[in-house]
Amino acid sequence: MKITDVRVTQVTVPFAKFEKFAPVSMWYMTRHSNYGTCVTFIDTDEGITGVSTQNVIGTAGTPDVIMNQIKPLLIGQDPFNIEKIEMDKRIGGGGVTVPKFGTKTVAVIDIALWDIIGKACNKPLYKLWGGKIHDPIHVRYWLCDLPPKEQAAEALKAVEAGFKSFKIKLGHDPKIDVECAKAVREAVGDDVELNFDINGGYPLSCAMRTLPKIVKVAEPASIEEPIPNSWPWDQASLEGMAELRKIVGVPIEAHSHGPNVEEFVRLLIEKRAADAFHTKPGFSGGILQCKRLCAMAGMGGIKVTGQSSAAELGPNNAAILHLITSTREFTGTNDSSTHLLEPPSWDIIKNEFRIINSTLKVPEGPGLGVEIDPEKLKKSERLWEEKKYPHEPGIGRTNTYLWG
Repeated sequence: MKITDVRVTQVTVPFAKFEKFAPVSMWYMTRHSNYGTCVTFIDTDEGITGVSTQNVIGTAGTPDVIMNQIKPLLIGQDPFNIEKIEMDKRIGGGGVTVPKFGTKTVAVIDIALWDIIGKACNKPLYKLWGGKIHDPIHVRYWLCDLPPKEQAAEALKAVEAGFKSFKIKLGHDPKIDVECAKAVREAVGDDVELNFDINGGYPLSCAMRTLPKIVKVAEPASIEEPIPNSWPWDQASLEGMAELRKIVGVPIEAHSHGPNVEEFVRLLIEKRAADAFHTKPGFSGGILQCKRLCAMAGMGGIKVTGQSSAAELGPNNAAILHLITSTREFTGTNDSSTHLLEPPSWDIIKNEFRIINSTLKVPEGPGLGVEIDPEKLKKSERLWEEKKYPHEPGIGRTNTYLWG
């Protein structure tokens, strides 16, 4: 089998919540859609086509990179030689190899290749990656940053719809964040799992004062990315995370960023800076790389949780589910923004995913186990071409000078 062609398009699907189109807001960005998500098709001479999707926020030009730089490297290759193909798209230096074209760009190719392999073997991918370990897959409701009463009201609606766990965005104002945490906990009761995501919004001194207050009023299961930890990682940031672990007494989730994620996981272990490593193929640079990172984290005593951006379209969602179900280190609840694609919104696949009782099931068809719906794809392509539903600035942060 040989690769004969690579095709790329971009799509936009607007977000919806509880039967109405609605944006998701964070302190750093407001998203009305998964604006410009990259859809990649890889064709072979045996009539098998692999497909993948990646939200390419922050990686402008990904489709051009795929068509002009990566496609020439793929034509004529055997898609089963996935490790060699991956190494062709990585560069070495300092004893490590990192993605030459960015982790998301590498992952969009990687997932499409795996879709081909699974279809050629007539097996769902989880059966090629170790079989089911986690089934069903427990997921969190992705709840954006809102005023306390609005956040609590949406959380209550989600609980009534069957959700048992939440990923809740905070970070624009410490005082309001504490009020939000308290309001949500009072609305949903004590038996619902709350996980808060600060998106690196607090300076260390502010985090040390504010997080204990959130713990007191909400008893969270975890707090994600309380202080900045983006690439390049500095010693002070990771040591600050380690100090927070001691003070807060709640598991800290570290969100992977940057090209050298192996070094990030190593430092998390060395500095004892986190209890959980939050990732997905798009942040790790592909499936096998993600598996390796999970193994590293597990050996270092760090569990792994699955990340979701708002919102993963069907092929990428399927890849994440196959990965989670077949990887032992995914021992916590995982993000899911699948509910943002419910009517009046849509996914670009037939047989769309639906969350039931706060869980998702991995597809059972060959490869990724999803099939593109041509009409939904065309509709989504038109919205991208018309530049509808673009991202906007976030709700911002209050005077951070006063947070010190």
